[in-house]
Amino acid sequence: MFLLIENEGVAPLEAFTVLGDSGTRHRDDAGLIGQFGSGNKHAVNVLLRHNIPFYISLGNTNLEFFYEVEYVTEADGSVRESYPVFCQLSGDSTRKIRCGWTLEFGALDWTKVSMALREFVSNAVDCSKVMGTEPVVRPEGKRRAKKGHTRIFIDFGNEAVKSYYQNLGKHFLHFSADPSQASQTFLRKNPNAVGPLVYFEGVLINELRASTSSAFDYNFKKGEIRIDECRNLDEYALRARIAQVINTAPAAVIAELFDAMSCGDVYEATLDDFYLNYETGTKTQDNWKEAWSSFAGDAIIATEAMKNSPVTQHVEAKGHRVKSVKSDAFVKVARSMGVKDVASVLGTHGASGRIECDPTPAALSSVAEVWGWCAEAGLTCGKDKPIVQSFREVMDGESECLGYFKHGGNEVFIRDDIAGKIALKTAMEEVAHYITGATDCSRDFQNFLIDMIVARNEVAA
Repeated sequence: MFLLIENEGVAPLEAFTVLGDSGTRHRDDAGLIGQFGSGNKHAVNVLLRHNIPFYISLGNTNLEFFYEVEYVTEADGSVRESYPVFCQLSGDSTRKIRCGWTLEFGALDWTKVSMALREFVSNAVDCSKVMGTEPVVRPEGKRRAKKGHTRIFIDFGNEAVKSYYQNLGKHFLHFSADPSQASQTFLRKNPNAVGPLVYFEGVLINELRASTSSAFDYNFKKGEIRIDECRNLDEYALRARIAQVINTAPAAVIAELFDAMSCGDVYEATLDDFYLNYETGTKTQDNWKEAWSSFAGDAIIATEAMKNSPVTQHVEAKGHRVKSVKSDAFVKVARSMGVKDVASVLGTHGASGRIECDPTPAALSSVAEVWGWCAEAGLTCGKDKPIVQSFREVMDGESECLGYFKHGGNEVFIRDDIAGKIALKTAMEEVAHYITGATDCSRDFQNFLIDMIVARNEVAA
């Protein structure tokens, strides 16, 4: 019993015997897989190294590959064995061809039988796209050539060969229950895989490791990723590329990811926000906002950590609905795309756990006293006295905030539980920010405080 891999059209002999010869590298046909001109040759070597019988027929010409032992003398005089690969033709030709490579060609990287089968099937798929006919991959009892066709017969008694065929729909989307997936980027999740299955033009190239299931599997086209000559791509590069295609995905795809992240942990929640946010054009922003609206309506977005926080409770008390997702990266990117979050509703300080309220007597008196000093020293810069407000902390953070000034505004905020010298010192700092418009550690801010010290000293004298 053999595994038959067949396509209409007769492949050139060079496709199996000349390194670098590729019939698809320079073609513009959509969906073609081949590009290196080495796959068939590596596949031949893999099967030879695993001692798996196989036979190839190009129309009425049969090809049988084997290797011989030769001895090579090194520069130091030592002698070693070499195993050149040969191809014996039969049928329409009876030539014996020395292929120009040895059995060890590719031995370090091309180690699995599945890699050989992937190459032969990929080439059949490519040829079938050019010819406009479907390829054939099936068990076959007899081995015989067929005019006008390329046929490869591989011993079906080998367990690796049998297993590959039984899972052909996983390895090739072209042979799955829905072959149209070979032209799609976002694929329905294969329930038998945890991490995402990653495809190149419909051919499986990697199954990424993950502790939680992914929402999608992914299929990339030529030009979207660069695989090496072993048809591999490292995990980090694939994670980055998955994040990038999610960034510019249709709104329906992003909405489905939001839904998955609201229900549980998914692989996509672990992606880096740097790559998720690499494109921020108007179309991309519109897609993210549409996706969030489709999933959550008019709710504002929050991280899972903020789900039951006092800040979220305060937002909800204001009449807003909050929806959380289990990915800080997705929340960060959604916010940058214009999706409303806690900060956009409460402001930066409100999002940090500060609830603004009416001024306390201590706040009013401390600001009034400081303003009097500034007016007496002639350092108000022509500005009117600022409006005084207070705030209270509803969350314990790693740093303590006693007051703040919103740059560009005319309000200073003093925390509602301080008084006396602490309130006075805080008022001095925030009034200085209000008058100068300068930030902490700036030279303008420092000069103002120095001028105030000198002026107050002159008054005292």
